[in-house]
Amino acid sequence: MIRRIALIIALGAAPLPAFCAPPAQADLSAENIEDVNGETILRGKAVLVDTGLLLTADEIRINHETQLAVATGAVTLTQVGDRLLADRLTYNRLKGTFTATNLRIGKFPFYIEGRTAEGHVKMGTREIEVTIYDATVSYGEPGSWQPTVKAKTLTYSPGKYLRMKQANLGIGKYQPFPLSSMGQDLVHHTGLASITVAGGYRHDLGPYLDAAMHYPIADGFSAGPGAGLYLSRGLMLGPVADYDVTSGIDTMLGSLESGYIYDYGRRNTDIDNIPVPPNREYIEWHHIQQVGSNLAINGDINWSSDSEVIRDFHPKEFVPVQEPDNFIEAVYTGADFFGSFITRFQPDSFYPVQERLPEIRFDLVPTLVGGGIYMRFDSGIARLEENPPESGSALAATRFDTFLGLTRPFSYKGIVDLTPVLGGRFTEYWDTRGAAQSGGAGRALAEFGFDMDLKLSGTWDYKNPILEIDGIRHLITPTLSYRYIPDAVRDSQWIPPIDRETFTTYLPVLELGDMRALDQLQAENVLRVGLNNTIQTRDKTYGSRDLLALDLEDDIRFERVPNESDFSDIYAELRATPTKWLELRIEDSLSSTRATQRSRDATIIFKQGDFWSVGFGLGYLSDQYISFYLPGLGSFPIEGLNTYHAETRVRLNEQYELFARGDYDYFAHQFVDEFYGVDQRLANTWNIEYAIVISNGPNKGQGHFGFNVSLNLIRF
Repeated sequence: MIRRIALIIALGAAPLPAFCAPPAQADLSAENIEDVNGETILRGKAVLVDTGLLLTADEIRINHETQLAVATGAVTLTQVGDRLLADRLTYNRLKGTFTATNLRIGKFPFYIEGRTAEGHVKMGTREIEVTIYDATVSYGEPGSWQPTVKAKTLTYSPGKYLRMKQANLGIGKYQPFPLSSMGQDLVHHTGLASITVAGGYRHDLGPYLDAAMHYPIADGFSAGPGAGLYLSRGLMLGPVADYDVTSGIDTMLGSLESGYIYDYGRRNTDIDNIPVPPNREYIEWHHIQQVGSNLAINGDINWSSDSEVIRDFHPKEFVPVQEPDNFIEAVYTGADFFGSFITRFQPDSFYPVQERLPEIRFDLVPTLVGGGIYMRFDSGIARLEENPPESGSALAATRFDTFLGLTRPFSYKGIVDLTPVLGGRFTEYWDTRGAAQSGGAGRALAEFGFDMDLKLSGTWDYKNPILEIDGIRHLITPTLSYRYIPDAVRDSQWIPPIDRETFTTYLPVLELGDMRALDQLQAENVLRVGLNNTIQTRDKTYGSRDLLALDLEDDIRFERVPNESDFSDIYAELRATPTKWLELRIEDSLSSTRATQRSRDATIIFKQGDFWSVGFGLGYLSDQYISFYLPGLGSFPIEGLNTYHAETRVRLNEQYELFARGDYDYFAHQFVDEFYGVDQRLANTWNIEYAIVISNGPNKGQGHFGFNVSLNLIRF
C-alpha cells in the first residue's frame, strides 16, 4: 500500500545560509517510506510534490540537512507542464537547481537527449532552464530519417529558446555539417533551417540535382549554399538566406536566392531574339516588415542576366510569375489616412516597366465632415519613366496629382440607398519626354454621378439534410451607377502615356479617384446597370452560408471612343458551394450586340475532405476582339485562346498521395503540359514528389519529356 505523509523537511535541519529562505512544505508518497540517518527514503512509486514541481522515481532519498533529493530509476521532473526524464537526478530544494544523467526533454517538434545536464527551476516564473552536455536534438521523434543536431553544449528553456555551441547538423546518426552556433526562438515557432533537394531528368538539362541548405547563423537568420548540377549545362552556385525575426510587435520576414552558372549547353535566344550568353546569373530578394503598429515596409528585387535563366533552371518559379516586379514600398497608417513611399525600378531591360523614381502619396479615407457628407482626399507626386525593351519611344514625366471627392449617402428604411457623387482631380506634368508635344500640361477634371441600390429578399422554409440546407433566403440587389467626366482627353498630346490602359475582360473602373490609367484618361458618360443575387441557408455554426451567388453588370455608354458600341460586354460572375464536396466558379463576358461569347474563366472542383479531389478548369478568350485600342498609341491585336485544365489528387494513406494534372489547348489540338506523379511523406518530416512531365507547348524548350524528384523538409 502506498504511504503518504506531509513533511516539513526544514524541521530539525542545520541553520540555512542567509540567502536561502526555508523551503515550503513538501508532500511525499511511496509504497515504502523510512527515515535512516537523517534521510527520508521513498521506494516504489516515489513522489515528491514541491512548490509548482512534481518529482517521481523508483526511489527518492531526501537529506534533511542539505535539502538534496536524489532520485534514481525512471525519474520524471515536471514543472507546470514541462517534463524532464532521466535515469538519475539530484535536486537542491534550497537553490532550485538540479543535475541529471541520461536526460530526455523537449516539446514537439524537438526531442532532446543528453549524457549529463544541470539546470535551474525558476520558482517565481515557473520556468526550467537546463544546460545539456553531449546533446542530440531530433526534429520530431528520433529516427533514421529525422533531421538531427549534435552539440557539445546545449541550453534549453521550454517554450522560450534553444541554443547550441559546437554543433553538427545532419540526418539520423550522421551529422556531416558543422555549425559554430545555433539559436531557435521557441516563442514564435520560427523555422531557422531548411533543406530542399530536387532532381530528375529533362531533355535540355540532362540529369540534374538541385539542393539548398540553410544554416542557422543567429536568432531568426539562416543562410547557406545553393547548388544545381545540370550535366548538359554545368554547375550553378549561389548563396541563399532566410530571416524571420520578431521583437515585440515588430516583425521582419524575407528570403534571398541567387545563382551563377557558366552554361555550356544549348542556350537558344532570349525574349528579344538575342543569343543567350554563357555567363548566366540571377538574384531574388523578397522582404516583408512591420515596424510598430503603423509602418509597413515591403520589397521585391529580381535581377537576371537574361530573360530565360529562371525559365531554364527553375520552371516552377517561372510559370506563376513570368515578369517579376521590382519595388520597395513603405506605408504609414494613421487613424484615418495612409502615407506611402514607393519606388519601382527596372534592373534589367527584358520587360516594359512603368518606373516610379519615386512616388510619394497621401490618402485620406472617406471621413465624415458634417451634414452626412463624407470627404475623400488623395494627393501624390511621382517621377515616372519607361524605357521600352524593343521598339518605341522612351517616356518620362514628373507628375503632381490630387483628388477631392464628396459623397452624401441617403437611405430609405434600409431598402433604397442613394449616394450622390461629386469630385475633382487636378494633375500637373513637367519635365516630360515622349509626348506628342513637349512642354508638359496641367489638367483639371470634374466628376458627377451617383450610386444607387435596391435591397429585396425572400425566404422559404426548405430543408434538405443531404445538402445540409436549413431554410432558403434569396437576396436580390439591383444597382445603378452613373458617372459623367467631361473632356477627360484634354491636353493628352502633352502627356506621355506611362500609366495607361491595359487589356482586360472586366468592366472598367468608374470612380475618377480610383482610375490608375491616369495618363490616358477617357471621357466618361456611362450608366452601369447591375443585378446581384445571393441564395443562402442557415449555418450550423454561425449565421448563414452562401449556396449560390450570381452577379450581372453592363455599361450603357452615352459617349464612346473608336471601335466602342453603345453597350459594353455583359459581365457575369457565378459562385456556387451548394455542398462541402462541390465548388463552382464562373467568370463570363458576353457581347451585348452579337450575343456571342467573349471570354470565360471557369473552375469546378469535386472533393471529399482531404481524401480526394477532382477539378476541371476552362480559360477562353475570343479572337473576335480583333484589336485593343489605346488612344494615342493605336490598336493592338488580341490573340484568342481556348484551354482546358484538369487536376486530381487521391490520398492512398498517411504516406502516399497520387496526383495528375494537364492542360489541353483546343486550338492546337494537343496537351500543352502533363504531370503525373506521387507525393510521399517520409517520417512525417520529409515530403518527396516523384513526377513525370510531358511538355508540347511553350514550355517544350525545357524538354518534351522529363522526370523530376524533389525532396523537401516540411519544417525544421
